Amino acid sequence: MVKVLKFLFFGLVFFSFLINASLAQQKPKIYGDYEWEQLATLPAPDGEGASLGYAGMYAGTHNGALILAGGANFPAEKPWKGGKKKFWNKIHVLIKDQSEVKWVEGIAPSMSESMAYGASVSTPGGVFCLGGENEDGYQSSTWWISWNESMQEVTVNDGLPLPMPLSNASAVYHEGFVYLVGGENEQVWNKFYRLNINDPGANWESLPPLPGPERSHAMMAIQHDGKEQRIYLAGGRRKEAGAPTVFFGDLFSFSFNNMRWESHGSIEDGAGNKIPLAAGTAAPFGSGHILLFGGDEGKIYQELEQIALSLTEPSLNSSDSLELVDERENLLDSHPGFSRRVLAYHAVTKTWSRLADLPFKAPVTTPSVFWEGTLVLPSGEVSPGVRTPGIQSMVVSKKEGFGWLNYSVLGLYLGVLVVMGFVISKKQASVSDFFKAGGRVPWWAAGISVFGTQLSAITFMAIPSKTFATDWTLFWLLMTIIMVSPIIIFWFLPFFRRLNLTSAYEYLEMRFDKTVRLLGSLIYMALQLGRLGIVLLLPSLALAVITDIDVMTCILLMGVLSILYTVLGGIEAVIWTDVIQVVVLLGGALVCLVLMVFSIDLSWGELAAFIKEDQKMRLFDTQLDFTGTAIWVILWGGLASNIVQYGSDQTVIQRYLTTKDEASASKSIVTGALMALPSALIFFSIGTALYLFYLTHPQELSPVMTNTDSIFPWYIVTQLPNGVSGLLIAAVFAAAMSSLDSSMNSVATVVTTDFYHKIFPNDSKGKHTLTFARTVTVFVGVLGTGFALLMATMGIPSLWDQFNMLIGLFAGGLGGIFLIGILSSSTNARGALIGLLGSALIQVLVKTQTALSIHLYAFTGLVSAMLLAYLASKWFPRPSKEKLTGLTLKTMGKRINKELV
Repeated sequence: MVKVLKFLFFGLVFFSFLINASLAQQKPKIYGDYEWEQLATLPAPDGEGASLGYAGMYAGTHNGALILAGGANFPAEKPWKGGKKKFWNKIHVLIKDQSEVKWVEGIAPSMSESMAYGASVSTPGGVFCLGGENEDGYQSSTWWISWNESMQEVTVNDGLPLPMPLSNASAVYHEGFVYLVGGENEQVWNKFYRLNINDPGANWESLPPLPGPERSHAMMAIQHDGKEQRIYLAGGRRKEAGAPTVFFGDLFSFSFNNMRWESHGSIEDGAGNKIPLAAGTAAPFGSGHILLFGGDEGKIYQELEQIALSLTEPSLNSSDSLELVDERENLLDSHPGFSRRVLAYHAVTKTWSRLADLPFKAPVTTPSVFWEGTLVLPSGEVSPGVRTPGIQSMVVSKKEGFGWLNYSVLGLYLGVLVVMGFVISKKQASVSDFFKAGGRVPWWAAGISVFGTQLSAITFMAIPSKTFATDWTLFWLLMTIIMVSPIIIFWFLPFFRRLNLTSAYEYLEMRFDKTVRLLGSLIYMALQLGRLGIVLLLPSLALAVITDIDVMTCILLMGVLSILYTVLGGIEAVIWTDVIQVVVLLGGALVCLVLMVFSIDLSWGELAAFIKEDQKMRLFDTQLDFTGTAIWVILWGGLASNIVQYGSDQTVIQRYLTTKDEASASKSIVTGALMALPSALIFFSIGTALYLFYLTHPQELSPVMTNTDSIFPWYIVTQLPNGVSGLLIAAVFAAAMSSLDSSMNSVATVVTTDFYHKIFPNDSKGKHTLTFARTVTVFVGVLGTGFALLMATMGIPSLWDQFNMLIGLFAGGLGGIFLIGILSSSTNARGALIGLLGSALIQVLVKTQTALSIHLYAFTGLVSAMLLAYLASKWFPRPSKEKLTGLTLKTMGKRINKELV
């Protein structure tokens, strides 16, 4: 081990050299580039040479096709020259044929009526079109347009009419409901409706109306504010009798949880100026942004309306009338078009920034559509009376600047881990060495390894992300690790050490029977495969955001390297690499926090004011609510979760078995638990600092970052110097790989001890066992890597939540069986089996039938398993005193088993 520590020392010296060299370099530049291209041009109507384009089209996607319908234009003359507006009923379908897009020809049927200026949303059942207007006035009809991909045909079906005729309303789709707000007919409205489209018998339901003035032409989108999905509505306008139209520049959001509206101030241009805006296009983008494309600020519109009003004055003479007409036509002929600005609102920090302007004339009265990962602006009005036939698409690309120095730091770090595996592999002469390190691991190293295993990339990335988006209420979740350590030391540890176990699930066979043991082992292995996928995917998503290495390559890189040093060095390599990884992780995080605090352009008084106002360091949620993060939810859920992990998880328990004696193992548990406090303070502080930094630098928070869990790595590479960035990204890898290697070795231990030894009992200490264990390590690593690759295609929004749900739903019952076995002398094997299976059923019902917080899943699993096992055991014979000797708290000191001495 001395050689390894020397290698580590020289490696850290080299790290320091690289970081010092980086201080003279400019920080890397990672930013988003918004590339626009004309995807297609609308086909010309039959018998006409070219398409003029349309305003107020209905647009959406269904079964891979982009569907555009209806709209209005002026095919003859402009309106101020006598041209008449024409409404259309044509349906256009654009599909992708390999790398090309093409219009489907001969589409039939068309819409039943010519219509424009309604609302439209994409749903799983097709494009839902709502209201609008035509030559006959405002309409209340709704209809569905769906695309049959195999038959290459369109279907149009009538829907439930609106509560009243409406045009220029705003609509969104969310989880089976279509929401509609505002709009106009003979007057302007602020009514708010929704329709359950999955219920054929549902009617339009009235919701709390939009606060403030009635409006039409508002911009609306759905985005996550860090706590929940919300509807955001910006701007709009209201026509007035006898006065110019009023344009609005306000912003509101609607909470699905509370079913109420909230005001968020004004639309801003990124420089602090408040602006009115209407008829533009809104789209959610990235992990928290809403983008507003173009729009009309109303200045020229109001001037034209004022001229129209002046022309109606009875006292107006002919000369003045002609002057006003000339002025109006000059304004219309020279109209510059609408605003080309792209404004970005971030729903978490509630800040505005301005992105690159549109490189073409901005269309208004057109919706935005996401089609195959691309944002599309179809057609629209580009100036009074003028439409564009162009279908514009936007793709956000990355320009990387990770740099050779950062790659060198990352490469050196990964190289250190592999070399350690080779060095330690020379000591792997037996199964005991591979699984227990021969009992020669110091207590402090085992404790750090326990901490590193539980820390993982979940802590390094997801806790800052959660804190950035919310507050510190989850802080107590980590503190429960300290609270449960005495329970683990006095209740669980003696059994694992005194019974000389290799697999934690051997205890289940001793206490109950072989069936309970094998079932417990299978549950553990399934959980670890899911965990492997999550801890591999998180850093891969982060690295893909900041470099040109894609997610799949990152997953493969970490998976292969972890397999290599784990299969060579066994648990000893895992523990010592964990020690290095924890040093890199905590040290890097602390350096980053210090640099971050000094980069925030606020005084301490201003910092405190923002933190207090936005409740970014709120520690306690005392609501009597079991669906969120109330303190009792966090405490009970955290205590249960950590009893499960520290008392029944082979990944942790195996560390207790690598020290020389029980006293050393106790010290390792205390060490791992106490490290939770400084790490929690560091990572929660980073989350708050991230919020404050991006609050004061909103332009640095780019929509390129499509996953909230990547916000900390995004800061690292965009704001820190070269070398430092590389070290901190290495820390992200450290966090992931410290969990990955632990899971691989522990699953191999369980498979070998609980299954292989049952099949080949005579080879329990032979050379074939060691070969088998290494083979299983490779197999588990490959499976976990494959699962991470699969998850990368599933688009999971918050891996912290998924991780907690995974542990809580399926591990709670297993922890409950361990605990009831230790505490209760009357619980028997059949009762334990019923408790384990019954708890799994209850957990499924809790997940699907209740709104209970995911943080309580471990608690419900633990308690239900214990209660069911205890009650079910009453129906079967009580275990004999001889069987229970040394296997419960009451009989622990009475066991005398010469075979285990």
